[in-house]
Amino acid sequence: GGRDSQREKHESAKEKQRQEEEKQKLLFRDPLAIRPRNFDLRSVQNSRTDLLEQAVADIEEAMQDDVQNEAAANLGVSGSKKKKKEEALDRIVSLEAQREALETILFGRSDEEVGVSVDDDNSDMGVEKLSILPTDPNFDPLLFLTLVHRNASFEQLQHSIGRLESKTDNQVQRLQNLVRDNFALFVRCADGIDLFALDGDSKRNRGKPGVKDRLDKLDALSESCSYQAKKSFKPLLDNTNEVRKVQSALAVLQRVGPLLQVPNLMRQHIEHGRFSAAVKAYRRVLVIEADNKVELLRHVKLKAAVAAREARRDLEATLANHSVPVTNLLDAIRDLGELIELNVPPDPKKGEEKEGSPSAGVFTVGDHTINVRDHFPALSCLLLQAAYFSSFVDKSVRQADNSTQRIYNGESVSAVTEEASEKKSEGGNAGGTSGAASQESGKTGETKNSKSSRGRNSSNRWKYDILEARVVSTIRAVGVARNWLPRLLQIGVAAREAETRRAARAARRRGPSVQDDLPHTVKAYDVFVKNISPSIITIVEHATFCALGCSNSNTGEDIKMTFGTQSDQRLQALLRAPLPPAQSAKCAKELAELVEVVHEIAASAETLRLGGDGSDLGRNPISSPGASFGSPPASQYNRGPSSNPLELCVALADDAVVTVERRRCIYAFDVCARTCASRASGSGTFDGDALLSCVQKLTEELTRADDCANEVEKGCELVVRRCCEGLASYVRDRGDAARLRAVAECADALNGRIVDVVREVAYLTNGQCETVEEALAEDIMSLEASMFDEFLDNICRHVAGCTKLGSMSFDRDDDGSYGNAGGIDAPKQFPAYLSACLLAIVRCRAQVERALGDTTIRRSQGITYQYLAMATAADGVVAGICYELNERMARMTASGADRFANELQFLMNTLKKYLSDDMLSVAENCRRMLCAKAGHLQGDGPDGLAAIEELERLGRVYVLCLGE
Repeated sequence: GGRDSQREKHESAKEKQRQEEEKQKLLFRDPLAIRPRNFDLRSVQNSRTDLLEQAVADIEEAMQDDVQNEAAANLGVSGSKKKKKEEALDRIVSLEAQREALETILFGRSDEEVGVSVDDDNSDMGVEKLSILPTDPNFDPLLFLTLVHRNASFEQLQHSIGRLESKTDNQVQRLQNLVRDNFALFVRCADGIDLFALDGDSKRNRGKPGVKDRLDKLDALSESCSYQAKKSFKPLLDNTNEVRKVQSALAVLQRVGPLLQVPNLMRQHIEHGRFSAAVKAYRRVLVIEADNKVELLRHVKLKAAVAAREARRDLEATLANHSVPVTNLLDAIRDLGELIELNVPPDPKKGEEKEGSPSAGVFTVGDHTINVRDHFPALSCLLLQAAYFSSFVDKSVRQADNSTQRIYNGESVSAVTEEASEKKSEGGNAGGTSGAASQESGKTGETKNSKSSRGRNSSNRWKYDILEARVVSTIRAVGVARNWLPRLLQIGVAAREAETRRAARAARRRGPSVQDDLPHTVKAYDVFVKNISPSIITIVEHATFCALGCSNSNTGEDIKMTFGTQSDQRLQALLRAPLPPAQSAKCAKELAELVEVVHEIAASAETLRLGGDGSDLGRNPISSPGASFGSPPASQYNRGPSSNPLELCVALADDAVVTVERRRCIYAFDVCARTCASRASGSGTFDGDALLSCVQKLTEELTRADDCANEVEKGCELVVRRCCEGLASYVRDRGDAARLRAVAECADALNGRIVDVVREVAYLTNGQCETVEEALAEDIMSLEASMFDEFLDNICRHVAGCTKLGSMSFDRDDDGSYGNAGGIDAPKQFPAYLSACLLAIVRCRAQVERALGDTTIRRSQGITYQYLAMATAADGVVAGICYELNERMARMTASGADRFANELQFLMNTLKKYLSDDMLSVAENCRRMLCAKAGHLQGDGPDGLAAIEELERLGRVYVLCLGE
């Protein structure tokens, strides 16, 4: 029994816990039944502060989007658009009210704030104290709807409220049913109350006022109190009404506060150069109508227009500034275009300003006067910057003329360069003062001419200064092109994009755009062709003349002289002279960089060409560097008029860089040839590494190697020829060792560095120098053949002196026999002539092996030099001995013939490896003649073999030296 009772208690406790959990789930569900059943209000309750801050941020973002959209659409004054503006303003005001309400909940509120009633229980509570739980005493409906049902539609809320009302009606119905079921009890209670009231009136309260009288008295007392309260608290109530009116006005001011701050905010942005932010702020005041009844708002819009006109003047001044970075220019173009599209009203005092100041938007650059308001911003900026580019080009030419003239008059190049750099650092007025400086230098030059003439005649320093000034002028001219052409290209691209947008806008609207009433028929491509191309041609011609002076051709055509035409003849001759190698190398790098810039500008400018059908886009394309010009003709620097000035710019730049790089090749190979010739004649070294290093350096530095193929090929031939001449000079007063050294150098070059040089030349010229290997090998092999043939001739002459046989009876007895007992005996010592001949061959082998090694192969024959030398020596030895034997054959005895036959057989066996077939045949015939003279055939009898074996024993050391 006890266990059952405990089990029942446990089960009842579990049931109560389950019911409590179900009750808690029901309490924390969405009462409007919009959220799903598993939604828990407590999760929202815990993160209500973050969700409320996010809601405020979303409302502010929606307000900003509405302001920007309505300002962008503010382009007309029709009735429908006016109505839309009013709706937009109401929507903004509504969003502002929502934001204020949410901020009031978020940060807390008091009774003194706007829109809060005195009897609001949650008036002084912040979001941390309020709750979204319906069962909480601090439940706030506004917070509940904002956080839980912020995205719910009106229909969903209405349907949910209907469900709640139906639940309330059900409760009323249950109460009615309760009254019906207990109606008799309610009647009896009412009768009892009435009876109690009658009894009280009849018995105990006779002579006293009744209930009705008492109630009437209380009503009169309350009316009197109310009257007295109104009379006493009237000033306080009036003040309360006034406070509420002021608070309402403050709320309105807070809603329109961002609009009131726009003029001041715009001025701050303009002062700090934030024009984009100023334009964005001006868009906000465009929602204010011109006929707005609020004078304050009209005044705000007027002040904002004044700030916008100031911003426009500043932006126009930025477009006319040559020292502003190109990124700032592009930003200014964008901001000015947006400002113009907003239709800023003109200044009503424009007439008064026009009398005392120049026209707004008009700028003068050199000889060009440009009104930026006659064109859209990008085109105006392109025209202004093109004018500045032209002025800087002219200044560069004048400065070069001034510098050379002053140096010719006696000043140093350092003083002239320092003064030029100081003028460059002065800024914008440097271009205007260059002409005056030139005139002053001309005047001072006349006075210094007489003083410096004697010094100039005694020293040629001024000539080097003139050449250095040409290099400085080239670098300066290339710097102008490098800094300005990419800048102009970026601005031109921006202008082309602006043209495309305007054309698309006009086609879309089928009517005049915002600026279609302005006369701007000039296009971005026209500016490049008419305004910028002549200056590019001038700067390219100027850089070419400074770097080259004259062309490489001998046909009479020359480079255009951009300055110094009125100078002295000696100065003109120096200006037209080619630069030395060091200065020419500097100018070559600069011209190569200039060509890259000009090609990029020309190719990119073609994309700016306008054409409705696209046909213009395909005409006169600018090719890649060096693709269509090839080897420039003799009249390359005097071209006729071209249909496309940009093509002429590219052609001039290509011709200049090809000429200077050809000249650079000539200088480089000339220096290399002198160095290699000096080393070859001094130390007998064929310096192929120097030639390879020269070609590799040109590979890294040349940009038009294909056009320099002829110079590269001839330069390599020159270096090899000078090396060969140096080696020939080295050998001239020396012996066979020097000849073998020269042969070894030639062999190493043919099998080593020359192969690398040919491969590097083929890579440099893209395989155009097909005959360079044959030409180089021909020169080297000619020297090698001459040297080696002389060495072989000397060997033949030397071994010829070693083949003398001596006296015929130097080793015989008185009876004519070799030994005693009347028989033939083997020789007791090795023959002297054989020793001398074999030593000569061994010496030849040692010489060749020490100089060339034993494995070096002669390229022309495919045989090692060692074998060729030993074969020549062996043939010379055998030929000389056979000649001597033939000369003595008639006077030779039988025993002498037999001895010489054995010795000749020993020599043939020893040198058989190196003897030619013809020489073997001659030796064999001679031996047979000796055998016939001795009376027996080859190899007959044991005495002959014994003699040969004895010779082999005695001459073993020679045999070993001649072996492998």
